[in-house]
Amino acid sequence: MRTGRLSYTVLLVNPSRDLQAGLARDAERLGFTLISASNPSEAVASFEREPPDVVVTDLFSSDEGGLALIQELRSRGEICPVVVVSSETSGPTVAKAFQAGATDYLQKPIVTEEFARVLTRVRRSGRQDAAPLSALLGFEQRLVLASDAASVEEMVFWLTQMTAMMVPETVRVGLRGALQELLLNAVEHGNLEISHDEKKQAVAEGRYDALLSERSARPVFRDRCVVVEVSCPPGARRLQYRIRDQGKGFDWRTMLSRKPDWIGLAEGSGRGLLLVRSLFPDLTYNGQGNEVTFTVPLD
Repeated sequence: MRTGRLSYTVLLVNPSRDLQAGLARDAERLGFTLISASNPSEAVASFEREPPDVVVTDLFSSDEGGLALIQELRSRGEICPVVVVSSETSGPTVAKAFQAGATDYLQKPIVTEEFARVLTRVRRSGRQDAAPLSALLGFEQRLVLASDAASVEEMVFWLTQMTAMMVPETVRVGLRGALQELLLNAVEHGNLEISHDEKKQAVAEGRYDALLSERSARPVFRDRCVVVEVSCPPGARRLQYRIRDQGKGFDWRTMLSRKPDWIGLAEGSGRGLLLVRSLFPDLTYNGQGNEVTFTVPLD
């Protein structure tokens, strides 16, 4: 985030005037100012005039203009979050976008609640970073977290601040997105056993929060937790993250055996795997599928 500003700025890169107007209203309600650009070239010019706090760009699948925009910003050393917008049929291009430095994903048509959640994550991730501890040789952290989807963003912020300050910022941006996806999956689909179809329908009907509250109140789910373990062995040039829920798990072997363009981006676990595997290829699950592990390089 840029300091000394009264509001956070969103640069929306999309040719639709109707979408620009609608998202401008949504952004304003959340305390953001939205600036529009119809294509990547206009976006670069706008970026040079006044760098925004977040870029939300269509992928422009016909010529991969959105992908080129991400690559251009990263080549300049810009580390502001980039959210890509695409339909669920554009799997390979979305995977390329994450590999190029995208940090989040919105599916067409954009749902107001999902747009709001993305902007909220941007605001949280823009807090001032703590200074890294230069004398640190190694560490182990174990956190036991409640199954509270509303607190996932706070969990992600704490984890990145407390465990990943030695990670390069360009990698840390992707780590925040990966932790966001995997922790949400652990809470929603793991501990609360909310199916992808149930979540999709609840979001479309504007009752997602009600669904979370109802499921969390059930005695069988109420006391479930998520365990997060982070370690950095002395002398190792990597961090290891392990996230474990108390759900029934899922068929991860079938999911991981699919080609990236087959993964349904409308599904939470497919989307999470697409993101994490594109950034951290050593992603692995335990046999049951309720524990995921991946490592983050320090160089």
